[in-house]
Amino acid sequence: MRRILLALCLSCLPLIASAYPLYAHSWSHRSVLYFAPTQDEYVRQFLLETLMHECELDERDVVTIIITEDGYSYPAWLKDEFDLRDVLMAYGVPAGSHTAVLVGKDGEEKLRWGKTTDWIKVKDTIDAMPMRQHEMQRQISRCQI
Repeated sequence: MRRILLALCLSCLPLIASAYPLYAHSWSHRSVLYFAPTQDEYVRQFLLETLMHECELDERDVVTIIITEDGYSYPAWLKDEFDLRDVLMAYGVPAGSHTAVLVGKDGEEKLRWGKTTDWIKVKDTIDAMPMRQHEMQRQISRCQI
């Protein structure tokens, strides 16, 4: 029985180890992962909005990642480093859906939403995190006019 249990546990390790970013305990950045069926108008809008909010995202140490079911990824090197199907499965993204996930520096999911992004809600969620509170005490925002 022990051998079967051990074999079962070991068989799950490749999935966990290759799924961004579940294998890490602590990172230097936060992530917004945007999952979509294809590189469609929602993906293009998300990319445009990340450029519009680039200063705020950089200030909050946010890395944006896009993964589509048909194999597109942004940044492009992502598909060379991770098995994208495992990432989709690890985050429980339903097939054919547009799903975005905010992941904190602790590797935990903080927020999940659909096709369109409410960037104010994303920023407010990040700014409410204890680690971000400490960051804000140490530095003045460079994004304010």
